[in-house]
Order: sequence, then structure tokens, then C-alpha cells
Amino acid sequence: MLLMLAFCLATRRTLAAPSPTAEDLARGVDWLTKFGYLPPPDPITGQLQTQEELTKAIVVMQQFGGLEATGILDEATFKLMKTPRCSLPDLAESKTRKRRNSQGVTKWNKRNLSWRVRTFPKESHLGHDTVRALMYYALKVWSDITPLNFHEVAGNNADIQIDFSKTDHNDDYPFDGPGGTVAHAFFPGEHYTAGDTHFDDDEYWTFRSSDTDGMDLFAVAVHEFGHAIGLTHISATESIMRPYYQGPVGDPLKYDLPYEDKVRIWQLYGVRESVSPTAKPEISKADDHPILPDFPENRSTVPFRRDVPNRCSTHFDAVAQIRGEVFFFR
Repeated sequence: MLLMLAFCLATRRTLAAPSPTAEDLARGVDWLTKFGYLPPPDPITGQLQTQEELTKAIVVMQQFGGLEATGILDEATFKLMKTPRCSLPDLAESKTRKRRNSQGVTKWNKRNLSWRVRTFPKESHLGHDTVRALMYYALKVWSDITPLNFHEVAGNNADIQIDFSKTDHNDDYPFDGPGGTVAHAFFPGEHYTAGDTHFDDDEYWTFRSSDTDGMDLFAVAVHEFGHAIGLTHISATESIMRPYYQGPVGDPLKYDLPYEDKVRIWQLYGVRESVSPTAKPEISKADDHPILPDFPENRSTVPFRRDVPNRCSTHFDAVAQIRGEVFFFR
């Protein structure tokens, strides 16, 4: 029997929590596909997934996210899926996105790279100079320990073009409003988008703020520039390259990359001659670099709210995506 998305579906029911709704499960399948845990569906015929395959994908997602590998879409798994994160997938991409993102090319073949903030956040308390300074320091995190050098330029030919955009902005990674996916960057390569870094302009970007509803721009930028120079996501909980937003990382002038991230970038580019792999970072001097202002606490924002649908349940044997719709079979 074919069950449309409007019908309800359940995995495993426990006394502690109700079963997920059909809408929850459809979102879960979409999420697992979007971030590489399930293969993308054929746009015409659909891609049939058995319950066993779906369970396996959930287990891999849970292990990558540091959760208990239950194989079911439980409360902790849904909570992680709703955590703000990078748009890029955690596992191998589809063929279309691989071509656009040039994931096969893992590093730049030059050491001097230019960057430019092409568009700034339109509704933000962060001034243009502050945004540029945060980009400078986020790039400096990587150049301090590798032979890479980053130079800000004014022209249109920068290697790393930085934009603040909303929703669909003409690449394969449309933003989705507040929360959800917050930023992404393209890997090094020959494609014209290589190195380009995009931030969601619907996010409430903050700096030196105690506002827990905002997104710390420096922390997100360090992560995205890691992609722009060749690093993929990693499951290590302390890594800046973990796909999920983990909050502010402290003073940009004093920030030190986790050792695992250092090792991964050294494997791509080697160690900067002036750097000892075991030495502590030097604190930047304010008169040598852009000045970051003391930013006042920002106003609180109202968290994005989703209505909770009514719950009901049934058993399924397979799930498929056909022409943009999700179908459940039993």
C-alpha cells in the first residue's frame, strides 16, 4: 500500500517519547539526503530506500554527530538535525554538486590568495569595518600556521569572494531563513566559484555578544574558510570543522585552532617555517592588524518557531522520493 506524505509514519515507539510524525520523518529523509547520508533521488523515477538502508544512514549520521547509534529518529537525533550548521554535506556529494564544488581538488596550487567582501549583511549591527576585520582574523587563523598568505583586494578577481545572501542565491546551496543552514564555502579548484564563501543574511550575526540566539560571525568564518582552503567536515567534537554551530570561540586575537585541525591542514600545505607544531600561538598586536571594537550586547531575537503537527503512526517497509515528493511503502 502506498502512503502519501500526508499520512503518518512511525519508527519505534517508546514509553519515554512519542513516535515521529510523517512530516518529521519526511524532513528526516530530506535532511539525510541533503547532507550525504542517503543517495540523492532520481528526479523522475525516484530512489527507493528500504527501512534497513534508512536505519543504516541514521546510524552513520548519529555516529558522525556524536550521538548514541540507535538507528531510529529519536528526540536527540531530531534535535541535532535542527541545530544550525554548515550547508555542505558531511559525506560524499552528488555528482552534480561535486562538479560545482570541485571536491576532488583538495588544495590551492598557489600560496598567495586574495579575498574580498563583495556584499555585507544588510540588517546587522556589525559595521563594514568590523565585518572585514573579522574576515581578516578568520583567515589569519589558517595563514598563521601554514605557508598560505591572504591579501584583501578591491577588484572583482579575488580568489575568495565573500557574500551575505538570502534564500536562493544562484548556487546549489540555497539558504533557508534563520537557523538551519547558516553558511557554506566552495573547495579549491578551477571552477569560478572555487574558494567563494557565502553567509546567510537572514541570520542574526554577532560578535563579542552574549546573545545566545545569534551566530558568532568569527567562529562561522573560521569554519567556512577551512572549506575554502580544502578541509572537509570531521566528526571530532572539538574540531572547528565539525558541521554544527558550536557557539563563539573566544577572542579572535587569541584563538588557537584545535590540534586535529592543525594536523589536517598541515597535511595539505605543510607547516609555516616560523611555526613549531607544538608551540602556543602568539597574541596579535592591535597596532599590526585591523582593530576590533568592543561590541555591545545585542538585543535578543525571537527563536524561529515551527508549529507541532498532530502525531499518528504506522509501519513502513521502504521510502522513496519521486519528482520532489516523499512516498512511504508498506
